[in-house]
Amino acid sequence: MRSKRAWIMGLSLIVVAVVVYGCGCALEFEYPFWPTLWLASRTKTPDGQRVADLIRIRSGSSYVEQHWHHCTWCDVVYPDAPHLAVKVTINDSLDDKEFYLFDWEVGRRRLLPITVRTAKLFPELIPKGFIIEPRSEGLKTQLYNGDEPCRIIAQSAAH
Repeated sequence: MRSKRAWIMGLSLIVVAVVVYGCGCALEFEYPFWPTLWLASRTKTPDGQRVADLIRIRSGSSYVEQHWHHCTWCDVVYPDAPHLAVKVTINDSLDDKEFYLFDWEVGRRRLLPITVRTAKLFPELIPKGFIIEPRSEGLKTQLYNGDEPCRIIAQSAAH
């Protein structure tokens, strides 16, 4: 009797967890993505510097709060981001917000810029032998601050 009760409780908990996770994904909450975002926030450049530290330095402020989140809108608008679009929002003050857009490649544990502005601010994230190719596909009206999407391609493929 006890094992049957434990089995039913365990199954019920699994069903509830799946429903909560599914609702979170469907409603675009952040909690289904937290493990991936946690890994992305600890990514290092090829030379070993943490990307979160680079963001803090490039923001030019003594107080920087970073909010890493999955941007489902960016997944649609930036078609050259084949993995998980990550938006890092910086709160320098109450009125001033800055953000950077990346493509998180979980298999290689690396962040790649998905906009020209982000690529220019973080050239350390461009792998050696690769270049930025701007992509003007008529999306500028939908992009943040009129930024331009880009993709990272091998130098030999660009010619």
